[in-house]
Amino acid sequence: MKRRALLAGLGLALGAGHPGRASDACAPRGNLAEVALQTDGYCVVPVSLGGQTLRMVLDTGAERSVLTRATVTRLGLSLDEWVGTAMRGAGGRLDEHRNAIVPGLTLGGLSLFQRTPRVPLSMPVMALDLGPAAGLLGADLLHRYTLEIDVPAGRLLVQDSQACPRAGHAVGFTPWRRFLMLVTVRLDGRPLQALVDTGAGSSLLNARGLYRMGLTQADIVRDPTHEALGLGGTFDVKRHTFRSLQLGGLRIDAPALAVNDVPEAAFDMVLGMDVLGRQAFVVDYGKSNLTF
Repeated sequence: MKRRALLAGLGLALGAGHPGRASDACAPRGNLAEVALQTDGYCVVPVSLGGQTLRMVLDTGAERSVLTRATVTRLGLSLDEWVGTAMRGAGGRLDEHRNAIVPGLTLGGLSLFQRTPRVPLSMPVMALDLGPAAGLLGADLLHRYTLEIDVPAGRLLVQDSQACPRAGHAVGFTPWRRFLMLVTVRLDGRPLQALVDTGAGSSLLNARGLYRMGLTQADIVRDPTHEALGLGGTFDVKRHTFRSLQLGGLRIDAPALAVNDVPEAAFDMVLGMDVLGRQAFVVDYGKSNLTF
């Protein structure tokens, strides 16, 4: 039987670049915004868009923030006549999308911006079915801040990127493309590169990861099949049980991970909320680390 789950890579936009690193100096911790965090496989937060309260998926695995076509139509937003965005999703398909001009977007009263606060946002428009969510809140808007994502408490704290680090076990990540995060995990003791993706309900091992783990189609043919949803549409995945998954001091025994031979040259797997959401964690873009 096939089951449907929201999976990896809800939004990878083509582009290049790296974020700057913060200095060693830090400021006292203070919240710029605090909002309720809901999880139904992935993180959803309330935002204000053009004066209306909506919900969006908090998606660290999306290089660009995205609005659904239904949201753009409902709010009567204008399309950008000059800007479009090429998007590649978890299914591997590449598509070009028109952008919408967004007059204002705030998170807990904090005004979000892409280049400067004075320029309206330009966000790709996609025919996505995200349920009640109006779109994806991606790293182009999030990378200026430190995010404390507390799934058990149902809370998102947004802090200045120069805030002093929270006490805990820190795991360094490598910035990739623009502001996406790659961390080293150990799956059955083997080191793999993983994309940190709060927009993915389930973690996913791709073709590169399958090769590094030495898994063939014969090894997963008897595993249950699920239907996954990504920017490229729906696609089938298998659910394979491994012995252990370790990220820094976080260890999960017998994890059941989605596997699919979708090609990906930069990393081996996507680390979704089935792993990340087990405890509170901090995404510190300025210092390039996760803290649990």
